[in-house]
Amino acid sequence: MNIRNLKKTLGISLIALTFVFAAAGVSSAQYDRDRHDRDNNNNQQGDRYRVRHGNYRTDQQGVNILQQAVNQGYQQGFQAGREARSNRRRNNNNNWRSNGVYRSGDMGYDSHVDRRQYQYYFQQGFQKGYDDGYNSRNRYGSNNTVLGTFLNQILGARRY
Repeated sequence: MNIRNLKKTLGISLIALTFVFAAAGVSSAQYDRDRHDRDNNNNQQGDRYRVRHGNYRTDQQGVNILQQAVNQGYQQGFQAGREARSNRRRNNNNNWRSNGVYRSGDMGYDSHVDRRQYQYYFQQGFQKGYDDGYNSRNRYGSNNTVLGTFLNQILGARRY
């Protein structure tokens, strides 16, 4: 191959590479715009949150569902605690653990969140409700919902 052919081949290669890099730049810019649009859409749909147990990540809908799990657990636990008291069962930490509703922990489950997360938060609410129901008080909740301070302690949802 003579010098002239080599220069011609290199010139064509450089032009081709310029087009490739230019196309990649356009593609990268398009990717950045698409990512920005997706991020804006996600922010419009709701912020992202982490909850205390397992550092689980979810959105606003997930936080709402986990709050419902705590409250649903509280309601069920309150009823179970009242029944245990009326049946004159001795109150110890194992009474709520033997309850079938507590063990399954999936009453009202919504697949938008991880089942184990839902169960954990349901069971946390159940324990508080059982304690209140058995002792005929409203220390942790009232009107079938866990009080905000305890809900925050249990769930610990934080934006990120």
